[in-house]
Amino acid sequence: MNSSITKLFNIKYPIVQGGMIWVSGAKLAAAVSNAGGLGIVGAGSMNPDVLKEHILKTKSLTDKAFGVNVPLLYSGAEEQINCAIDLGVKIFFTSAGSPKKFTDYLKKKGAVVVHVTSSPELAVKCLEAGVDAIVAEGYEAGGHNGREEITTMTLIPQVRERISIPIIAAGGIATGSAIAAAFALGADGVQMGTRFLMTKESSAHENFKNLALQALPHSTQIMMRSTVPVRLFNNQFSSDIKKIEETYTGEELKKKLIEHLGKFRAMNGMHKGELEQGELEIGQIISLIKNIPTVAEVMKELISDYQKTLSRLPVKL
Repeated sequence: MNSSITKLFNIKYPIVQGGMIWVSGAKLAAAVSNAGGLGIVGAGSMNPDVLKEHILKTKSLTDKAFGVNVPLLYSGAEEQINCAIDLGVKIFFTSAGSPKKFTDYLKKKGAVVVHVTSSPELAVKCLEAGVDAIVAEGYEAGGHNGREEITTMTLIPQVRERISIPIIAAGGIATGSAIAAAFALGADGVQMGTRFLMTKESSAHENFKNLALQALPHSTQIMMRSTVPVRLFNNQFSSDIKKIEETYTGEELKKKLIEHLGKFRAMNGMHKGELEQGELEIGQIISLIKNIPTVAEVMKELISDYQKTLSRLPVKL
């Protein structure tokens, strides 16, 4: 499975673990890197001291390459970036903001920079900003999502048509057959969030993982389109969000959403296991996942399924 992505990160498989808030700490990142992929420490939920702790712990658990994901919508992004740079991190995934903001700075520090995007037009802006690769993330993905609502299967070939730098496909990918499909569409690698959330090494609460095992195809939906679109698991919290969006408009809507969110909802849901009043970010592919294995077992299964997929493809159409 050699590709431009394995060369860029010096990894065995072109499989990247998504940087998820409250879920992807040192234990998960190191496990993915040790299994041949690229582990990512999700800095979004971490202050600099906590981020430092996770970076140092990751280094103690693996001698393989790993990266840090920094969502740019948070006020502490610059501090997080400088903390990671000071600790020798050389791979950065930035998201939820303009790729121009830190790319040049990071490149001057000798870092590899990847930016997450959700449309062909934004992919071109990433290219112009000088990133080394992009994550093209479809509408199926969990967590913060693009406003364009373009599905992964539609997004990847359109991005491939516009740019020549490496593309990492994301959104709705959890199997080896999906990896093969992403490659067929023009991707050079894949990023998976939900599949790695559902492993023993992720820091998602066991209540959340066990609830997710019961997911149906319609168990998630995009919420908060007027502020920052996010895909959530259906629960009381998401129902309350829906009522707010049906009741208010304009600035009053934004105010009510901010008030409702400002109660540590994501931490309480994903990390502490509050299943009704917590914010549960997860991808649409969750209804396909029926187990909680180790990362090593996931990687083995992905590669096996990928190879089986290739072997059953028709030689001629």
